[in-house]
Formats: sequence, structure tokens, C-alpha cells
Amino acid sequence: MPQGQQFRKDDYMFIYIKYDTDGFITAYQNTEADGYTKVFILDSWITKFSQHSNKFRYDTDKNVLLNPGNLPDLSLEELNTKYSSVLETSQQAVQSATALAQQQTVSATSINQLQKSITELALSQSAKGTA
Repeated sequence: MPQGQQFRKDDYMFIYIKYDTDGFITAYQNTEADGYTKVFILDSWITKFSQHSNKFRYDTDKNVLLNPGNLPDLSLEELNTKYSSVLETSQQAVQSATALAQQQTVSATSINQLQKSITELALSQSAKGTA
């Protein structure tokens, strides 16, 4: 626990972390294990830590977990809602593009039939004129 700060036992919990050479968290768990370092984490950090653990650092000099303090305020539920909305919009765009492509195919077929009819009519008129 940082010096000079007093926390009640209910304000924090201990977790076990692994970190890279720069101190960034690479893995964490709730149980003690070889290769993991025991650190305390404030209860108020737990949600952000679970979402962005790789943004937190471990200060090996002070033996404390450091919160970057500039993490997004979205919860996983909000992110999921936004993702679902983007996915739905994306699916609607694909459906619209598919319908447009199908309509263009029908139009191209109609144009080809029209050109064929005009050509046949022109040949028919030409044959009548030479007969």
C-alpha cells in the first residue's frame, strides 16, 4: 500500500500479476502462483482493470500497481451495445448492397432484351426495305 495513504480493508483486495520489463501487466489472477507478484488493487479500479489490465503498470520501486488514469469510461455492456449497433448497421448495408446488385442484374438483363428486340426490329425493317 502506498505510504501516507490509509485504506480500509474493504477498499481494496489482493491480486496476483505478471508484468513485462516496462512494468505493464501481462497476466493476472485471484490465486497465488509461481511467477506471479501479489499486489493490492483498489475496489474502485477493479472494473477498469478487468477491461484494460494491459494499460496498468507495476512500479517495482514502490511495489504498487499504477492506474493510468486516462481510460475510457465505457463499460463492457456499453461497448457490447455499441458493437451490436455497428454490426446491425453493417448487416443492413450488406443487405442494401445485395438488393442493389440484384436490381442492377435485372436492369442489365432488361436492357439486353431491349437491345436484342431493337436489333431484331431494325433487321426486320431492313429486310422489308430491301425486299
